Amino acid sequence: MIFISYLGWRSVEHEVLLRENNETLLAKSRINNINLLIESLLNQRLSYLSSLSSQIDNNHDEAEHLLEVETDIKNIFIINKNKILFLSDFNDSQWHKLVESIALDNSLILNLKDYDEQFQPNSGWYQNYDHLIYWFKVSDDIIGFELSTIKLTFDIINLLDNQSLDDNFKLINSDKQIYSNGKTFENEITESLKYPLQNWHLTYYYSSPNLVNLYILGIGGIALFILVLFGFVFYGYREYTRTLRLAKQQVTFVGQVSHEFKTPLTNITLYSEMLSEYLEDEAAPIPDYLQVISAESKRLTRLIQNVLTFNKSNNLNIKPVNLTALLKQVYLTFKPILAAKSLQLNLINLENDCIVNTDADSVMQILNNFLSNAEKYASKGKQVDLSLCRSGKQVVITVRDYGEGVATHLLKQIFKPFYRVSSSITEGVSGTGIGLTIANQLAKQLQGEIKVVNQKPGIAFSLILME
Repeated sequence: MIFISYLGWRSVEHEVLLRENNETLLAKSRINNINLLIESLLNQRLSYLSSLSSQIDNNHDEAEHLLEVETDIKNIFIINKNKILFLSDFNDSQWHKLVESIALDNSLILNLKDYDEQFQPNSGWYQNYDHLIYWFKVSDDIIGFELSTIKLTFDIINLLDNQSLDDNFKLINSDKQIYSNGKTFENEITESLKYPLQNWHLTYYYSSPNLVNLYILGIGGIALFILVLFGFVFYGYREYTRTLRLAKQQVTFVGQVSHEFKTPLTNITLYSEMLSEYLEDEAAPIPDYLQVISAESKRLTRLIQNVLTFNKSNNLNIKPVNLTALLKQVYLTFKPILAAKSLQLNLINLENDCIVNTDADSVMQILNNFLSNAEKYASKGKQVDLSLCRSGKQVVITVRDYGEGVATHLLKQIFKPFYRVSSSITEGVSGTGIGLTIANQLAKQLQGEIKVVNQKPGIAFSLILME
């Protein structure tokens, strides 16, 4: 439950981080759009100045005229190699010194951030303190236009106003605020504009996503999931305990009834055997009838013993047991029973005087279950093999039939209580479904194990005990 709650909370945190990241990406995208607007305005100025440069080539009067009519242009200079051919506003000493330095070294106007030293451009921006210049190279002349930063600032403000932007941002030149739009929030991103307006900074403000509702929704979802999960667990536990209680009641009832059956069956078996001895000289079919009564009462006794064993744990009587003699006894008991089903019981690979510390009754009951199953389900095989052999420190008792066997994927299922394989060989055959379960329990109590292996044909059940 704690792990599920942790996963749910981590999912909420992931959603919060995702939304915050989306807001940041959106803010960066909006900054880029505003940058593109300002850049487009500069490109328009560039195109217009390019058309003007061809008009004033060595025409000083045209340059003077442009200064009078063009409010975008503050100053103009024309330089031929290292000689100043034209210079407006000669009285501005700062402007005069700047143009003289360019005349002495034309490479000053190259923006080394944008151009390689080996590349010689024919035009470009040049920014020096408050002077913003765009220059062109026409033949051997360099024509430079100084733009009015005041006019450019107003044009940028008008451009942003005309866009009716819903964004929250400020445009700052050095420490002076040029433009402000919208509100300020706790989150902000600041970026510098591209050259030649690298001293201008754009600060974009954006609010954090409303995370309160998200947290409430996430916590509510986690709580609801835990509540539903708890409901399923409670329902499953209640059904499990109810089923377990009913099963226990059924087993207790069957055990009590079986115990009540045991005494009458013992009497029936005893008196049938006494009648067989008394009437052994009688003509058929009376002895045959008595033999059937005795055999069926013994079979019913074994079934009742299975139920009683399943209902309670056995008190083992561990002592040295001659398994060779025990198998011969089992052989004599089941040979006529299997013969009645046209099955021949073969005793093969029998070790001489195989002594093992174990419980004889438990071993006998395990083998009874193996052979009873062979009697019920392997009649088509015509024979059943019972063998005893040593393998290292282990003693292996195997019952192998030649019937149809069991599907490989069902071999583990057949040891579960009340499980019966659904197939043509089990149809019409009675059984409780607890015989192999009891055999497996008894084998574990004897510190042994049962192995089942499909053969071709048939199946082999082996009881493995330690010497």
